[in-house]
Amino acid sequence: MNSTVGGRSLKQRILKLINRHRLEKMSSLNTLTNPESLGFDPIALNRIQDRIKTDINAEKYDGGRFLMARRGKLVLDLTLGYQERDSKRPMPEDAIFSIMSISKALTATGLLRCIERGEVSMLTPVHHIIPEFAKRGKERVTVGHILTHTAGLGMAPAPIPVPDLMVLEKSVAAICEMPLETPPGEIVSYSAMTGYTILAEVIRRLDAKKRSFRAIMAEDVFGPLKMNDTSFGIKKELSERRVPVAVRDFDSPELNHQYLMTRDKSISETTELAAGGGGFASAQDILRFAEALRLGGALEGGRVLSPAMVQLMTSNQTGLRPNSMMNNSRALHGLAPFPAYLGLGLFLRGEGVFPSHIPTLASAETFGSWGLGSMGFWVDPQREITFVSLTSGIMERIRSHMRFQMLGDMALSSLID
Repeated sequence: MNSTVGGRSLKQRILKLINRHRLEKMSSLNTLTNPESLGFDPIALNRIQDRIKTDINAEKYDGGRFLMARRGKLVLDLTLGYQERDSKRPMPEDAIFSIMSISKALTATGLLRCIERGEVSMLTPVHHIIPEFAKRGKERVTVGHILTHTAGLGMAPAPIPVPDLMVLEKSVAAICEMPLETPPGEIVSYSAMTGYTILAEVIRRLDAKKRSFRAIMAEDVFGPLKMNDTSFGIKKELSERRVPVAVRDFDSPELNHQYLMTRDKSISETTELAAGGGGFASAQDILRFAEALRLGGALEGGRVLSPAMVQLMTSNQTGLRPNSMMNNSRALHGLAPFPAYLGLGLFLRGEGVFPSHIPTLASAETFGSWGLGSMGFWVDPQREITFVSLTSGIMERIRSHMRFQMLGDMALSSLID
């Protein structure tokens, strides 16, 4: 009897399955650990909950899920406030959020996997993969330009009806007809909706199996990391767990309440809105993704990126250049320009004191991602801490940053050993 399968003995395969099962059982990301055993002052840590409750009661936002882990062990797990304030529905532990621009960190991971396989590089002109992109000044735009928001594509979505934005093919066709706002490579001009939609199409066109973008991400990124509640598009059966999009700050020029509500209600199971608004996840899944990056691209036996690629992903790609996306918000608060500090699909702590979803007290190499006035995660590799905040009720960008920055500083202040 042949005891080998695909060059690997049956015994080796069985041992691998047993070890994987042991790793899953040993995971500390689902079970709360005594924070004192990991160096936290529990009294100081409890102040985080008090701060959040105060802000929710003041109707600054509606509710949220908040998780923090150190060295892979969960030390903070809060479910507070409302899933939907108007109907008084309490926030469930397994809530599914529209993760807004955190989707870009996921899409970037899919694209960086293509680079690892030698299918494309940071210097590849986008039109080599999408020929119809080479028009209206976009001929010199590279994959790297889009990853670092230096392509000159700007903030605005493609000028097509909202239902068409949900269809990757229609969005890409419309973006290919759009001109650049600035020459590629010159300024950091955050592209909220267009750039990472193009990257999703690059991923799709490079796929040897001819899968949809949704399927590629589900099978190659979410599956290996056991992000079972994460998807582009959302199934109808998850509607009870879904947190609806609602705006709380109406004085913010970038928060178009009607557009955001219409977009959220237009999302279906087949939506492929890769840049922001079309990705969905639970807080626990975002914690798993962030932990995988902290550990060099793998978690519990499932690898999605190499350590070298994670190092590139989490390094400063934009120097000290400011992010033009923040211009309106800075004007609202009377703030001077501050550095964008962008990696590849991620934001970095860098140095200095300025609004960020990352704590002021975090080490300079801390990285993370955030979504429109409502959520974020960060990883401080020096302190081995991962923090996730997913909330309901969208705030103006800088108010949201300062809220998360305060919570993060409270969390790091509670670490005393």
